[in-house]
Amino acid sequence: MEKFFAYQKDGRIPCKYGRKCFQTNKEHTDKYKHPPTKDDIKADTKKITRKRDSKGKVKLSNQTNGESSNGDHRTNKESHNIGETNDMEVPERPEQIISTSNSEPNNITPINNQQSSTEYAVPSIRQHSQQQQLLLTNNTLEDCSVDDGIVPCTPTLFTPRRLDGETVSSPHVPSSNQVQRFTFVGESQPSHIPDSNDREQPDPPVQNVTDCDYLKTKISELFLVDEMPKEFYDLWSFCKRQCSTHPEDALLSVGLKLVGPYDVLAGHMNGFNTNDIEKTVLHWRYYYDPPEFQTIIASTGSEFHIGYYRDVPLASPVYVVSNDSSKNCIIQKLGKSLFQALRKHLQSMDSKVATTLQKKLLAYEKRKVTEILEGRKCDPVTKTFHKAGIVVPYDSKTDIGYRPLSESEYTLHKILKSYHEASESKKMEVMDKLQPIINYANIASDECDFGTGFELGIDFFCDGNPDLHRICKQLLVTAYNLLRRPQFATIIKAHLNNRKKGLNMSIL
Repeated sequence: MEKFFAYQKDGRIPCKYGRKCFQTNKEHTDKYKHPPTKDDIKADTKKITRKRDSKGKVKLSNQTNGESSNGDHRTNKESHNIGETNDMEVPERPEQIISTSNSEPNNITPINNQQSSTEYAVPSIRQHSQQQQLLLTNNTLEDCSVDDGIVPCTPTLFTPRRLDGETVSSPHVPSSNQVQRFTFVGESQPSHIPDSNDREQPDPPVQNVTDCDYLKTKISELFLVDEMPKEFYDLWSFCKRQCSTHPEDALLSVGLKLVGPYDVLAGHMNGFNTNDIEKTVLHWRYYYDPPEFQTIIASTGSEFHIGYYRDVPLASPVYVVSNDSSKNCIIQKLGKSLFQALRKHLQSMDSKVATTLQKKLLAYEKRKVTEILEGRKCDPVTKTFHKAGIVVPYDSKTDIGYRPLSESEYTLHKILKSYHEASESKKMEVMDKLQPIINYANIASDECDFGTGFELGIDFFCDGNPDLHRICKQLLVTAYNLLRRPQFATIIKAHLNNRKKGLNMSIL
């Protein structure tokens, strides 16, 4: 038993081969511990008693089989260690009483005559800790030693692990869900009584709206785009210096307001999650905003707004752009920096407030802003009606990826205008002119020229005629899925299902 408890207290890593391990080199034994063998357990479980002879010397007797051991069976080593105390002795039957004397540690107190006459001497410093330990009987040890390849199932203060880091599982060890965890108490560990408050509680849900990583993930989930660029958060920090309580309102003096993903930073969209995607992708999305356009700054007195333009949803923005949906569908390119775009817009205002704010933006930009947008890495295949252009994979050698529409931009404009102005009786005649163009775009998509259907769908979207929303949706959803941009497909479906004009495009 002493070797078994010594094995439990050993801090080395349990050997995954258990008692079957054949390695005896010093490097292996210094790093890994091995459980005691069956012979060690049987030898340790023999009860040893101490009695004094007529001269007061302590003598040992083996009473396992009811026979006293003779002095002839003792070795010189055993005789030399007679006076040493045994650290841990386990009784064979739980009804036997362990007793000590306060005056003499090795003094033996006789046990009641009705019980066995076997006596046990346990050091007093161990008595209190022993009463709180789970004492294993011989039967328990025999059960644990059935399989030599399994580490004894006595709960320990650590979880045995193999060399590859995985936990050593044993059919003898009950799971933590079945029984309450308990530990052995030794000299190095203070006794502890388990309490109901010590049970592990589940972690509370993350609700800290100031966590940077959480906010970045939240914006990506709600708007189906990649992480916002660093300058996006730099502008938020600048606005916090101007108005610490409500940074989103720091630009109200010049008629602008931080909107869209900035509402996530302001904590206005905490109640939304991924189940509300059809709503959140429409947050501050104006009538002529394609899926590539994401509004982040809105005018308080008009439909003018500034945002980022992405060619691919899960990529960084390429430009800072603007649009006024009350005038047309044209998307103006403002540059590669949000701060530069704001200063450019403020220059057009003839007011002292705008001039002062412009100077502050410039000073903060020089000190803090270190990164700007990279721009497009390839040229657009065509400009489309909104003039921002579209980018699709195109192989110039094989001429696969895009082919021009069957009609020119001017002719298409003319046909769409006539369809918009035609009466109900004459719309079918105009549709007969549009149908060949649509068929040609569908054939191009079938032949891997995905940019053709993409261009026609954007042109229909920029025309803004609600009667063409069904065809526009079919063209764009197909094109975005073929181009592996399903996020944009989700956005355009939600937008065409709930497309409206106005100043306030907020869903809050």
